[in-house]
Parts: sequence; structure tokens; C-alpha cells
Amino acid sequence: MMPGLEKLAQGELIDLSQPMKPGMPLFAAHVPFSFSLNIRHVDMALPEGLGMANDVIMGCTHSGTHIDAIGHFARNGCMHGGIDVREAVTGHGGLAKNGIEQTPPILRRGVLFDVAGYKQKDALDPAYAITADDLEKTAKAQAMELRPGDVALIRTGWGKLWDAAPKYVGPNGIPGPNVDAAQWLLRKGTFLTGSDTMTYEVSEELPGCAVHGLLLADHGVQIMENMDLESLASRRIYTFLFFAAPLRIVGATGSPIRPIAICS
Repeated sequence: MMPGLEKLAQGELIDLSQPMKPGMPLFAAHVPFSFSLNIRHVDMALPEGLGMANDVIMGCTHSGTHIDAIGHFARNGCMHGGIDVREAVTGHGGLAKNGIEQTPPILRRGVLFDVAGYKQKDALDPAYAITADDLEKTAKAQAMELRPGDVALIRTGWGKLWDAAPKYVGPNGIPGPNVDAAQWLLRKGTFLTGSDTMTYEVSEELPGCAVHGLLLADHGVQIMENMDLESLASRRIYTFLFFAAPLRIVGATGSPIRPIAICS
């Protein structure tokens, strides 16, 4: 076994994804998620007494826990890298450039900013704007350092509301990082960032977009949303090895993922 691989193999795996099911929270502009068992075991008889079941799913590539492709946002008609959307958007064929299939599997050091925990709240208030100062103070309280190339995850406490969709979608706003916090993450050299809300960034009235534009269109830093960060927070695990891999859906603006924290 390669040096260090044995320790990695013995690490505990903590699932950071939310379960996907019909009726789960969904951004208003997205196609509803549906699942159906279209072939039952009794519907298809096979040799030797075997039966087979199969199913169908439909929905948006931003359903459930997911990652945004760099091409999800553009500014002034250009995606990150100066790519003209008129040349890159192919209609039903999706994105010719900056699609999610161009995002490789991610294996990086991860850190958790438990902002709700730092503020001694079960969950942050609707439309609470997480600032750079909040992130700095949270990291200090956790004795945790954000390093260049890290994956930065931000807990608001809203992950607990996943099974209460009317509250989770934030009729009165959703907490999250503001532009000040996003600029701080960029200065720190953050590789990838995510949160336990539907919009990642603070949103008083949906949709929030300023932080998405800054991270995706201006700097090519991808965003993950609808993460489950409760297990990490409850156990005060603030640093870990992070792994996630998007589906290679050619031309897609995002993909469902199942992110994993590997803890020693």
C-alpha cells in the first residue's frame, strides 16, 4: 500500500449530502424533482426465478446537494475566462465551454466554518449576511486556519430544515455569505466553497446573485449548495479531507454530488 494510503483507508467517512426525494426543497425556477419505480420485480420475469426492478428520475442538475459549473453564471455576456456566451451556449446542447463535465473529481483539504455554532444559535436568522469578520472570528474560535487551495464550507444551521421545505426555501430570506465574505475567501485562495442553504449567498429576496457572479463569473471558483454539515458541526470537526465528484453531464450548468468528509 502506498505511503499514507493506509491511514486514509482507515479514516471515517461523513456524508455531506442531503437525501434526494420528491418534495425536497427546490429553487422556484428549477424543474421539480421526481422519482418513479417504472419496472417492478414482478413486471419482468427472468430465468432462474429472478426479477428486475428499474426506475426513472427527472429534475434539474441543481437538485439536492449539487455543485455549480463555472458556466452557470456570466457577467456582461461573458463567462469566466472571457468566453462570449453567444459562442458557448448551444441551446439544447448546453454549454460548449465551462460545462460541468470539465470539473474533475475534487480531493482537497476541507475546513468548516460553523458560523451558527460560533454565534451560539441553532440556525442563523433569515437573510443574515455572513461577513468576512464573521468568518475570521469563527475560524479563530475553532482554532482552524483556512489555507490556499482549501475547500471552505459554511454552516448556517439551515440544513436542519431540509425536511421542512416551506421554511428551508426562505420566504423571509436565506442567510449566507455576502460579497465582503466572498472577497475574503478569494483573498485566502479558496479553491471551492459551499454551504447548507439553497442559495449559498445571503438572499433577502430570491434570487441572490452578487456572490455567484463574483465567484463563478469573475474568478472561476465553484459553489456547492444544499449540503448537510450537521454531523461535522455536532462533533466539532473543523478540518478534514474533502472528496466530491460531479456527474460528467456534457454541457450542464451543474450536477448533483455526494460530497464526503474523510476524518482521521
